[in-house]
Amino acid sequence: MSILITFDLDNTLWDVAPVIMRAEYAMESWFEERFPGFSLQYSLLAREELKGQVLSKNPEMAFNLTAIRLAVYKLALKQFGLPSEEAESVAGAALAHFCEWRQKVDLYPHVVDVLEALSQDYALAVITNGNADVFHPYVGLGQYFDFAVRADQVGVAKPAVDVFSMAAKKAGVDLSELIHIGDHPMDDVFGASNAGAKSIWFNRHGAQRWGDDWGARSHAEIHSLLELPTVIRSLML
Repeated sequence: MSILITFDLDNTLWDVAPVIMRAEYAMESWFEERFPGFSLQYSLLAREELKGQVLSKNPEMAFNLTAIRLAVYKLALKQFGLPSEEAESVAGAALAHFCEWRQKVDLYPHVVDVLEALSQDYALAVITNGNADVFHPYVGLGQYFDFAVRADQVGVAKPAVDVFSMAAKKAGVDLSELIHIGDHPMDDVFGASNAGAKSIWFNRHGAQRWGDDWGARSHAEIHSLLELPTVIRSLML
């Protein structure tokens, strides 16, 4: 039987909070060098307010973090006084700079060892709602994955069944032959299980308790990525 192992990225293979924080600091410097006073006027809090405006006008954009960020940059730059055409051009350059910093992740311990081991026996892929690029040199994991399904690229996000179906179809396997690993109880656990796949909840260090209102539990729970090879084998019995 063919088995496809799919991974969430943020908070599954690395901690996303410091990645975004560093990227936001880098963007403050980038904007300030070009437009003195911009970062003060459009702080993180101010940009969150602009994000709300963008989503209220374009609710269909909610799953696309990349498009949202681009729209916020455009809106902020226009409000700062740039002509529309220049704001669009600068926003695109700003997004490219952010995306470079977005890939500068610090992998959790054992990620490389576990992926190396799993890739010997299974096809591996990514299913993510974020905009990290697992094939980017900064991430350095591209050699282990056959493909990635990203919400901002395919127009659908976890926990929707379609996103898991896309991965299964791309790999040429049935959804029952897909095992998904992720940290999020709804996006990863419910999403995969609801699609007819198996789910493994990555509850790092066992820090969380399963919430009674989260619905059906995952098929397995791990506290360290080192547990994955054994747990995956047990789910195939």
